[in-house]
Amino acid sequence: MESSEELAGDLLTLHGRIRRTLLTGKADEVTASQTAALGRLLRHGESTVADLARAEGVRPQSMGATVQALVDLGLAERRPDPDDGRRTLVRATDTGSRAREDAWATRTRVLAERLAALPEDDRRTVARALEILTPLTEA
Repeated sequence: MESSEELAGDLLTLHGRIRRTLLTGKADEVTASQTAALGRLLRHGESTVADLARAEGVRPQSMGATVQALVDLGLAERRPDPDDGRRTLVRATDTGSRAREDAWATRTRVLAERLAALPEDDRRTVARALEILTPLTEA
């Protein structure tokens, strides 16, 4: 049986391979960091750049560039904070929401096609693995 460290390494390797597989057919110009920030805005609502940076574990300057790229693409917009005029809030636009949904649908379709090619027993094993692995991401 593999050690926890070996399993962790194998899991990270698989994660990278899945990610690269899904990026192969990517048709938009949105980077991974932009996708992550947009996803956070859609899940949690508007935010400051500093709060987004903290949540994503990056420097505020890096997140500022990421947010500016999203604004330039029309996927997010900035507005003054009504409670504190010194702050600016960022939120996803309707265009950003649709782009995220379209990208999700494309990635889901690619994985679904590959999963459909597996024997039924293997698909059940994947489903069971997800049940086991999901709690690892919940803190």
